[in-house]
Amino acid sequence: MQKQIKILLTLLTVLILAISCANNNPNDPNNNNNNNNNNQTVKPAWKQNVNYSLLIKDWYNERQPELKEVYQIRENGNDKVDFIVPDPSGNVSYSIVVTEIVWNSDNKSGIMYGTYSVAPSWTSDALNKWYAILFSDLTENTLYISQAYVTPSADAPKGNYTETLEKAKEVFTEANDAFTLGTYLVPQTK
Repeated sequence: MQKQIKILLTLLTVLILAISCANNNPNDPNNNNNNNNNNQTVKPAWKQNVNYSLLIKDWYNERQPELKEVYQIRENGNDKVDFIVPDPSGNVSYSIVVTEIVWNSDNKSGIMYGTYSVAPSWTSDALNKWYAILFSDLTENTLYISQAYVTPSADAPKGNYTETLEKAKEVFTEANDAFTLGTYLVPQTK
């Protein structure tokens, strides 16, 4: 009789453990109460670049301080970055929501692609259109940027935006001389 009780207790223990483990299975796609972070969006590969965090800060053109030229590159959720250009009085001159960064193999340069979330006053019809910003020489204390501009065409009506991301990637390239003027920046400390 004692042997049967031990067997029953062992089976009962195994059954309880099986039920308990099944309720907390982190691999169960039907279990919404698990703690495996399925509800968090995974960051895109371009945000996982080794030097991505160096890019995210406020940058300043110290070579021409009279321009009060500042570029704010800031996190915007898991899959975006804001590229904000304030005017000298602090209001937003224009802003780009970056949805992709194509990094070069050196991990210190690439091209940011995004849409205008605040259009520049000189191109108000650019709102929600695609744009590109080249960056290079990225270190903790330096950054070079060049904003895209091409000769106006059917693909880039005013030279500084396109209708789609695919067109932006096709038109705004170094091979097309889209990035001829640029600015060296340092982190803004004030």
